[in-house]
Amino acid sequence: MKLKIIDDDGFIALVNSSNYQSFVDVDWQFGQLMTHFTDQMNAGNIVVWKTSNDGGGNWLVSFQEQPFSTPAFRQFDQFINVTTGELFLTNYGDLTMAAQFSDVSIPAAHNADLKIKLKNGWYKLTVRQLFDPNSSLQYFDSEIEECISFEIIIEPSSEVVLQPVSGVYWHELKI
Repeated sequence: MKLKIIDDDGFIALVNSSNYQSFVDVDWQFGQLMTHFTDQMNAGNIVVWKTSNDGGGNWLVSFQEQPFSTPAFRQFDQFINVTTGELFLTNYGDLTMAAQFSDVSIPAAHNADLKIKLKNGWYKLTVRQLFDPNSSLQYFDSEIEECISFEIIIEPSSEVVLQPVSGVYWHELKI
């Protein structure tokens, strides 16, 4: 399965929208938001990563059981809990709106179709970035496999090994 997402700010995430506690503060600060993301990752409700060094882009994300033969520029593993049969792919803009307004939730209406269906339970996600963020950005083309920006390997996990993270993946305040 492949999903296209527009990212204007340089962060995307996979979210269990039923468990993710989105609201932070009507006047949140960036550091406060990064701490919130870290706490929610440690609870198994969200996986957040920085997409590039130049801000955002248009990304094609592939979800699969096995990795492509393409080497990853970088990758990480993180566990997430699925409780309502789906996870949503979202961007920083949607996350910040939900962080600021208690009546806004994930998914945002314009990204509600960016979801993957999974059975309830814990999953190990391996997020693989397939491009060098210091070089020219890749924009999505669903016809060309090489333009897949991120692949996410999804493995059901009967044993959850939550290793606390100290920050958003690939952000300068890195784990």
